[in-house]
Amino acid sequence: SYEEMKQFTYIVSHDLRAPLVNLKGFSAELQYSFKEIEPLIEKIILELDEEQKEKFTATLKEDIPESIKFIDSSATRMDHFINALLKLSRLGRRQLKFEPIDMNALLKTTLKTLTHQIEKAKAKVEVKDLPEVIADKTAIEQVLGNILNNAIIYLEPNRPGEIEISAETTEKEVIFAIRDNGRGISEEDMSKVFVPFRRAGKQDVQGEGMGLAYVQTLVKLHNGRIWCESELRVGTKFFFTLSKNIEKGGKNG
Repeated sequence: SYEEMKQFTYIVSHDLRAPLVNLKGFSAELQYSFKEIEPLIEKIILELDEEQKEKFTATLKEDIPESIKFIDSSATRMDHFINALLKLSRLGRRQLKFEPIDMNALLKTTLKTLTHQIEKAKAKVEVKDLPEVIADKTAIEQVLGNILNNAIIYLEPNRPGEIEISAETTEKEVIFAIRDNGRGISEEDMSKVFVPFRRAGKQDVQGEGMGLAYVQTLVKLHNGRIWCESELRVGTKFFFTLSKNIEKGGKNG
């Protein structure tokens, strides 16, 4: 089912690309043609009575440019969605290189890239000692980056932000946990958390709702699990696992 979904995503993304290119191309052509004939239309308007002038001027200066702008912005938005689907499809087919990772060092690097956001949010980040794992370094950096970025941007502005990163080692896997005291997720929105293009709660943060879909795909490529627990206006805790049975130097697929 997962393989079929990857193939479906890839095919749909490519099939949508051709009409989208045509849509954007003809929209640009329409805009150019309109500018070419606009001076002529303005001369014709001068010959009309006042009521007709007002009607055609509104059409010329407002309705037509606004419609062209709407077509172009909608095509651009669709382009972003297609790119997001293609990225998700490529992630699902990506070959990972498994190597020993010092998770403390990796997390330090990841937090450094988020320094500005953390300072702006006035958040306190607490990191427990993390174990070494065998995983794809770039993929795990993306996983951490996406979850931590979400934790930061969804903090409550009216109370000091707190983020905690910890890990628990079991016989078969390492369970990582990232806890925040942000706005939290309502029970009815929990089903949307990992679904592409679906976003939980108030829609006041920019984004396409793909970050956690990417994260879920990368964790699955490590034969891991990911889930979250949350309470509205209290905070959220994300968990993801990495197997202890992955061999150094191996590749997925």
